[in-house]
Amino acid sequence: MRIGRMNNPMRDLLSEVRWTGRNRFDLLELTLEPPSAHPNNIDLDSLKQLIDRYELEVIGHTAYYLPYTSPYRSLADASISELIKCMDFFVKLNVKLMTVHPDEASMDVWGRSRAVDRTIKAIKLLAGEAQKRGIKLLVENTPRLFNEADELEKLFNAVENVGFTLDVGHANLNAKENKTKLFLERFLDRLEHVHLSDNMGGSADLHLPLGAGKIPWDRVVGWFKEVGYDGTFTLEVFSRDYDYVLISREKFRQLWREV
Repeated sequence: MRIGRMNNPMRDLLSEVRWTGRNRFDLLELTLEPPSAHPNNIDLDSLKQLIDRYELEVIGHTAYYLPYTSPYRSLADASISELIKCMDFFVKLNVKLMTVHPDEASMDVWGRSRAVDRTIKAIKLLAGEAQKRGIKLLVENTPRLFNEADELEKLFNAVENVGFTLDVGHANLNAKENKTKLFLERFLDRLEHVHLSDNMGGSADLHLPLGAGKIPWDRVVGWFKEVGYDGTFTLEVFSRDYDYVLISREKFRQLWREV
């Protein structure tokens, strides 16, 4: 089991990577987002030096809000171009996995069923572009879209070369109970990576430290152990005080030893 953390794109990227390395995380989940981590604005050589210095494994991540199924063709095309730009940047870092998100905003325009179909069509295109570059595209369950097992199944049946990033926090939203166990039972063969953060249920994606919300982390760890998943986890804990990121890591490690 390897634990990483995601850079906060609102903060200086090199400082974020330096903090991640100094605190001995196993990996960096590098999210390429404005204002501080857009590919156009990154000092690639300095970034490589830090990654090498701290021997960080890097997993790719992208902005959740790109409208790549927008009815405005120019916006959709521009969003696809931005995601391909991310792929090309990750190639320079020898990154092999990149997560994208369903275009949730499209659901308000197209309705749920059409939004699912349009997202799958776009994901198929993006997965092909990623494969050309030696990258495996991963799709994350998000709070409003592809957070249902039947939608994820439809995606995986339609797109053979796409993997799954399971977000435990998202699986706790807009649901009567956390869906992590269900997703593990149904889609373990597609699972490549996991995101960890806490929340209070309901619809608010709070990215709280582990234990600060209502997610039963002892049960969550047990579910992963039951299916034999021992891969990579990223803490998506965004607080001004980074001590809470370290506390979350130690809490998860302790549970992993004890459960």
